[in-house]
Amino acid sequence: MLKRWNLKATLICAVLLYLLTLLWTLPAAVVWKRLQHQLPVPVTLHGLTGTLWSGQVGQLEVDGVNQGLLRWQWQPAQLLRGRIGLDLLWQPRNGRVNAQLSAGMGSLVLRDINGTLDAASMAAINSAPFVLGGSWLLDVPELALEEFDSVTAADGRLVWQDAAGGLPQAMPFGHLTAALSDADGWLVLQLQDQGGPLGLRGDARWRPGQPMNINAQLQARADADPALAGGLGLLGRADAQGWVNWRVQLQ
Repeated sequence: MLKRWNLKATLICAVLLYLLTLLWTLPAAVVWKRLQHQLPVPVTLHGLTGTLWSGQVGQLEVDGVNQGLLRWQWQPAQLLRGRIGLDLLWQPRNGRVNAQLSAGMGSLVLRDINGTLDAASMAAINSAPFVLGGSWLLDVPELALEEFDSVTAADGRLVWQDAAGGLPQAMPFGHLTAALSDADGWLVLQLQDQGGPLGLRGDARWRPGQPMNINAQLQARADADPALAGGLGLLGRADAQGWVNWRVQLQ
C-alpha cells in the first residue's frame, strides 16, 4: 500500500513539475496573442523575445507610433498575492523610465515610476505639430487602472524642466509641474508654473482610450519672449491680470 502511495505521489509531483516547466518557459508571444485585443488602443510589438517572466520588445508601437524598447523581469513575490508582478524598463529615444507592474483580475497597477523623457524627442516621435524642449521628470509612486478604462488611484509628480515650445522654434517657458491624483475614474493633473516666463494654472484630466481634457489659464510674464505673448493672444483675449483661458482636447 505504501509503495502504491509513493508511486501516486511521485506521478503527481512529476505532472506538477511538468506544468510548472511549461508555464515558466511559456513564450511571451503566446501570452501577447491573448492580451493584445483587450487593450484600449492598437499596440504592435516588434522583436518580441523571451518568456512571460523575462523578455523584451525591441520596438513598442502604440497606435502606429514607435515608442522604443521595453524590457521586463518577473517578481515572484507577487504570486503570493495572486498577481503577476514585473520590473519594467522603458527606453524611448533619449529617455529611460523604470517602473514596477502588478496585474490581477481586471486591474493593473504601476508603482515607483521614475525616469526622464526628452521632450523634443517625444514630440518628434509622436509627430507633434510644434517644437518642444526640456526634459520631463517622472516621480509617480502609484498609478492604478481598472479594466483598462478607469483610473482608481494616482499619486506623484511630473516636472517639465527647462520647458520650451512653439514654432518655428521653441520659446522658453521655465519649469512647469503637474501633481497627480484621481477623481471619478479620471487621472487628474494639477498644473502649475514655477515663476518662469509662462504663467500656468489649472488642471488636465485623462482616462485610458479617451482624449486628455485641459482646462487652464496661461500668462506671458514680463520676461517672456514677445512671441509668447503674441501666441497666447491667438488663444483668446487676456483678462485684466493678463491670464488667457485655454480649454482643449488632446488625442
